[in-house]
Amino acid sequence: MSYLLNPYASQEVSQDKLDVAEVQFDAMNHTFNNILNTCLEKCIPHEGYGESDLTKGEMCCIDRCVAKIHYSNRLIGAYVQTQGFEPVKYLPHYEQAKRDLEPGN
Repeated sequence: MSYLLNPYASQEVSQDKLDVAEVQFDAMNHTFNNILNTCLEKCIPHEGYGESDLTKGEMCCIDRCVAKIHYSNRLIGAYVQTQGFEPVKYLPHYEQAKRDLEPGN
């Protein structure tokens, strides 16, 4: 995993880097599933599938939906970074989540 984070550094893998990668994966997985569910709910009709492929309107709707969610996610992320977000200060359950991620729990 450290190879992906810094290709010019040593190839050593530490538990801390694996924990960070796991949290990042979980966050990206949650974001992807949220986008998938939201855009499918909005853009694909519920009365059944008449064709095996998406129509042009459905494809355009999904493209716009994903773009809007991705753009808003980037805006919120940039704002949070400029405000000096600290998980310990703003998320009361952060310490418990850290303890749950520790090996042996």
